[in-house]
Amino acid sequence: MINSNGNRVYADDIPIYRYADVLLMLAEVENKKGGDPSSYINQIRQRAYGNNYNAAIHGYTNQGFAANELAILYERDKEFVFENKRWFDVLRLQDASGKPLAFSTTLAYGLVPVLKATEPYKVLWPVDVNTLNNDPKVEQTDGYNR
Repeated sequence: MINSNGNRVYADDIPIYRYADVLLMLAEVENKKGGDPSSYINQIRQRAYGNNYNAAIHGYTNQGFAANELAILYERDKEFVFENKRWFDVLRLQDASGKPLAFSTTLAYGLVPVLKATEPYKVLWPVDVNTLNNDPKVEQTDGYNR
């Protein structure tokens, strides 16, 4: 927004959560609790397909923890394609062994995984150089070199 003096005022940095995001977060919670997240996933699909929604064709059924995590991720990929959420999604969602999907070879749409198994440090941020230079007690995150 531009104020009366011609200066830009940033007054619109409020985080917004769409209802689809809420439903898919609820699906994640339900899946982590060992429940059935399909009702949340199907609400997203019903909205997306509208009058063309057919439960037999488009509906999702509970398929176990790992498959549900992938289904939630794929639904989030379609729903939030240009909203910069995928990195956080692949860090948060897990495979059957409990590792973040960032290391999974099954989610990359036929491409290489987001992270290699030898790069677990990349899920953490490196400490910036100014902080390292200004505080000798701060150590760099494992895996990052000065």
